[in-house]
Amino acid sequence: MATKPTRARKGSKRNTSATGTKKEGNFFKRIFITPIRETFSRDKIGFVIGAILLALALYTGIAIGSFFIHGGVDQSVVRDAPVSDILLGRAIVANACGIRGAVWAEWLMNGLFGFGSLFLLFYLFSLALKLMGVVKRVSIVRRLIFCGVMTFWTSLAAAFVYKLSGLEGFLRWGGMHGQEWTAFLERNIGMAGLIIVLLVMAVIIAVIVRSECMGFFRRLLGLSWVSVPKLPKREKKERNENAEAAAENDKEPAEEQFTGYLNNTEYEDEPAEETPNESADYLPPYEAEKPTEQSPAKGAELQVGPMTVELAKEEEKADDALLAGNRTDPRMDLASFKFPPVDLLTQYDLRQPPIDMNEIDENQKRIIATLDSFKIHVTPIKATVGPTVTLYEVAPDSGIKISRIRNLEDDIAMSLKAVGGIRIIAPMPGKGTIGIEVPNRKPQTVSMYSVLTSKKYQESDMELPVALGKTITNEVFIFDLCKMPHLLIAGATGQGKSVGLNAMITSLLYKKHPAELKFVLVDPKMLEFAVYETIERHYLAKLPDEDRAIVTDMTKVVPTLNSLCIEMDNRYRLLTDARVRNIKEYNDQIISGKLSPMQGHKFLPYIVLIVDEFADLIMTSGKEVERPITRIAQKARAAGIHMVIATQRPSTDIITGIIKANFPARIAFKVFSMIDSRTILDQPGANQLVGRGDMLFYQGKDIVRLQCAFLDTPECEAITHHIALQEGYTSAYELPEYIPEGDEGGPKTFNPQEKDPLFEEVARMVVNSQQGSTSNIQRKFNIGYNRAGRLMDQLEAAGIVSPQDGSKPRQVLIHDEMNLEHLFNTLR
Repeated sequence: MATKPTRARKGSKRNTSATGTKKEGNFFKRIFITPIRETFSRDKIGFVIGAILLALALYTGIAIGSFFIHGGVDQSVVRDAPVSDILLGRAIVANACGIRGAVWAEWLMNGLFGFGSLFLLFYLFSLALKLMGVVKRVSIVRRLIFCGVMTFWTSLAAAFVYKLSGLEGFLRWGGMHGQEWTAFLERNIGMAGLIIVLLVMAVIIAVIVRSECMGFFRRLLGLSWVSVPKLPKREKKERNENAEAAAENDKEPAEEQFTGYLNNTEYEDEPAEETPNESADYLPPYEAEKPTEQSPAKGAELQVGPMTVELAKEEEKADDALLAGNRTDPRMDLASFKFPPVDLLTQYDLRQPPIDMNEIDENQKRIIATLDSFKIHVTPIKATVGPTVTLYEVAPDSGIKISRIRNLEDDIAMSLKAVGGIRIIAPMPGKGTIGIEVPNRKPQTVSMYSVLTSKKYQESDMELPVALGKTITNEVFIFDLCKMPHLLIAGATGQGKSVGLNAMITSLLYKKHPAELKFVLVDPKMLEFAVYETIERHYLAKLPDEDRAIVTDMTKVVPTLNSLCIEMDNRYRLLTDARVRNIKEYNDQIISGKLSPMQGHKFLPYIVLIVDEFADLIMTSGKEVERPITRIAQKARAAGIHMVIATQRPSTDIITGIIKANFPARIAFKVFSMIDSRTILDQPGANQLVGRGDMLFYQGKDIVRLQCAFLDTPECEAITHHIALQEGYTSAYELPEYIPEGDEGGPKTFNPQEKDPLFEEVARMVVNSQQGSTSNIQRKFNIGYNRAGRLMDQLEAAGIVSPQDGSKPRQVLIHDEMNLEHLFNTLR
């Protein structure tokens, strides 16, 4: 009995000691560990280490740079000075980093990897900036592997080149490492083996760094052009029979008892591909007299009585590898391009309010009660809840005119206390009911994320899929801009036009590769499309003489539109030469290899012209703007040029009859008068919208009510930033050069006193290439557009090129350099 309290006291002593130890540990952690962790956080430690590495990298870089200049002078001091003088700094050197820097650079360059040590210095810089948080999109492991491999290969290649050159100096190009490895490999595999190793390593490094290099090397090393001669069918059959006979003779005697079965062709398994050929070559005797139902193979000979019938042979199909070599992939120029991920978009749908069933029931009762007060009896059918409005369908009793219900629109809106008014659809298309659209008290926000991640958008096979938002039934609404083919957008200020334009551009960026789509953006406000300036080298098009791809200067709008007209005419010439009807058929023939670039054909991207404020263009330029827009709207559909024009002033002097006739597809955001609604839609309805992205889509038949997807500015910036970080083209897509009529009218006289210093050099280039254009001169000689234009005027005045003839290219009047030199002598 006495042992239990004793054990309890022992247990309590242990618990007390454990508690005391725990308190002491917490005290030690609170006093020492926590302040140390707060003072030296992981971010601070990384920054400090990165700063130290950056200082070391800078010191090393200066030491190596000074080594290249003073290495020959310092080398004798570094190698002959006693160690004590080097450690105490007594030795005098010319290196900017002192004796330690001279020794450090001498060891890196001559003692280690030579020029390959520069990649180690590059990695040290990258690691320092990564730890300091200056750069974030750098993989330390990948860069370590890359720099390590490049250090080894550069050291080896530099030592090999240094040995072949026979030069002597203070610097070993490949260092001691490259020198030893080169000597070792040359002793074992010889000079040829060493060259092969260097080339193979270069190919491997190029493929690892740039994946599109694989396609280049495959085309370079492909043997599809080597044709293997095929044996005639009868000779092939005889060789097969001889091989079988030889195999039968080599069999052991134990297998002779099975010879009858093995030689029986009735049970013999033959290759499937040789069966039709053998049946064509061998015909039993009775088949020559008895007609057969099976059609003989092409190239066979039939004996019909005394006459021999020879069937024409089919042309052999080209090798699959050769067919694949003729195909053209327009995306190969930017093979590593990756579309923006949907994670860059915000999911606003996660914070949506729930559906209020009481509100729906209350509105339905008020609609019925209001109609009953005017002695109009209806039967409720159903209510469809959308993001912004709810559609109530009712069926009137027989004998009630629809016009009576339509005239009660304001009375129903007053009884429902609807914000923004209601809209009556009488009758509903395809139904025997009347629809009444009532705004929701708590509208939902349709996110661009929910639209672009929908199955309907992801699986769409449209050429230019434009995802706008969702319908009343919460279905994603997508249309093909190629089939519109142009779009007119109108709405009051602040009702969602700019957001709608951004949604259209974003939906196209998520579907089309930069090689397949180009934008021409006209922004009179100078602010709406500024976010897309970073993707100029990927998706934008501009005139050759423009610095900015986005047109904000109103004086540049008319030349841009006329340049698009020239582009349209040039494309129609290519389509005519290819004998196709539209750009899709033309590009399909380019991809399949039926049209060759050697014949002047090329892949044509779609061009989408977007004008943010059309009213401002009409006010500043008037008919000069309307004329090219009308031309593009009437003809450019087959050429792959489409327009999206937006305005906040849908009046008849802005949206004329000619514009409306060529823009069958229209979008109306909220407007403030019925006249504006009739101007854009030819009927009322837009004046009764709620706003904030609520819109009506009209395409010549039924009107669809939509809630535009919301896309905020940070989301657009994230998308364009993702695209801008990737490899792009060298410049934006260049539109044809447009020269206004009258600018070059009248004969020009050549004045030797005003001759440009580059005149003769430019003239030789034009005569040798037989191409004369201002943009070509600008690119070849890296000069401005004005100077290139003056040079072209001087070439025309000298009689070297012909005058400008509309959109046609200039003709070169001199065809060889001998006549050109004779012309130079006469002009001098």
